[in-house]
Amino acid sequence: MSSENEFLLQRLISSEIKTDLLTLFHRNPGLVDTIKGIALRIGRSDAEVAGDVKDFLELGLLTKSTIGKTKVEVIQLNRWRDREIQASLERYVSGLKR
Repeated sequence: MSSENEFLLQRLISSEIKTDLLTLFHRNPGLVDTIKGIALRIGRSDAEVAGDVKDFLELGLLTKSTIGKTKVEVIQLNRWRDREIQASLERYVSGLKR
C-alpha cells in the first residue's frame, strides 16, 4: 500500500502547476470553471494547465461536466475523492513517523 501512496503523492505534486491547482481548488472548493478560466486564475496558459487537469481528472480528484446550450466544459473539485485521497495520504504519512 505504501508504494500506491508514494505514487499518488508523486502524481499530486509532480509539477508546480499541480500544486497551484491543488491550492486553487482547496481555497475555493465550490469553484466551477473552464480550463481557460482556471488557467487565468493561476496565471498560466490553457495549454500548460490542460495536461495537469487531465491527470487530476484521471485520478478522480477533479470532475468535468458540460453545461448550457453551447455545451461548455467545466471543471470542479470532486470533494468526496479529495477527502478520500487526503485520508489515505494522512494514514501513509502517519505510518512513516513510526
